[in-house]
Amino acid sequence: MKEATDKHDSNGSEVRDLERVLGACRPEKFDNTRIKALEHQKMRVEELARRSRMRRRAAAWLSVAACAVFVVAAGLAYMGGHTPDRLSDLSGTELAEAGCNELSVGVGERKQIVLPDGSRLMANAGTRVVWPESFDGEDVRRIYASGEVFLEVAKDPEHPFIVESQGFEVKVLGTTFNICNMSDSTAAVVLVEGRVEVSTGSDESVRMAPDDMLELCNGNIASLRKVDTSDYTAWTRGLLALHGIELGELSAKLSRHYGIEVECDNSLADVCVYGKLDLRDSIGDVLGAISDIVPMKIENDGSKISLRADRNTMK
Repeated sequence: MKEATDKHDSNGSEVRDLERVLGACRPEKFDNTRIKALEHQKMRVEELARRSRMRRRAAAWLSVAACAVFVVAAGLAYMGGHTPDRLSDLSGTELAEAGCNELSVGVGERKQIVLPDGSRLMANAGTRVVWPESFDGEDVRRIYASGEVFLEVAKDPEHPFIVESQGFEVKVLGTTFNICNMSDSTAAVVLVEGRVEVSTGSDESVRMAPDDMLELCNGNIASLRKVDTSDYTAWTRGLLALHGIELGELSAKLSRHYGIEVECDNSLADVCVYGKLDLRDSIGDVLGAISDIVPMKIENDGSKISLRADRNTMK
């Protein structure tokens, strides 16, 4: 009897041991919400990349000269149709997963980078630029720019260079140009050399010749005229050409360049200023030069500069 009991206890112990082993092999329940979210994000990035390639292949762009220089001044407000495959629609995480780089330039700064194809870019204060880590395998070389940039684009006729901005795109093959997004609804493209085509979000397009300035308002083409193009690239040389710019707008430009708020009184905001400023000088020297032609008082509290009308000198 004792032997049978011992055998029974031994068998029971073996069964319990086997159950513990099998239990350890059973997968535990877990929350797969995070895995599903990551997989969804990955699928979205892949879909955006696929749609972007299809859109670029389907686009019918005008072939342009291989050497051009132009300037673009664009409004910050989005003026065209919203399409999810634009570089500007991707979040920081999605840009990284899609193999893109991002540059943001603070106020009072300027930075230079070299793009994957050897093109050179200078970015002014308050600028954001997005570009892929490589252009290999792409039909076009596409970047996004918001703010003010000056580019010297490497010549590659087989792979057109496209700058995506807010509400319009500019296509070139080998070019040097400037993009400036500083107002809410206006834009301008100034061509120095070669030929380009500007396409807007409202399905308009214009072919430009050297010395042309194309102006846009709320995403629509407003005018086309001849200008002195050197005025629109002067900032890369540390200069600012003034041809009737309102003091209110000039104050905003100086704020971005020097990294200090320049507040202009409403009584002076509409005053037009002419001449040329050397932005390599201090903010005090620049404002002093302006006060020689615009009667005003300059108040600096260390964190903000205020421009007030000088009633004693005004007639």
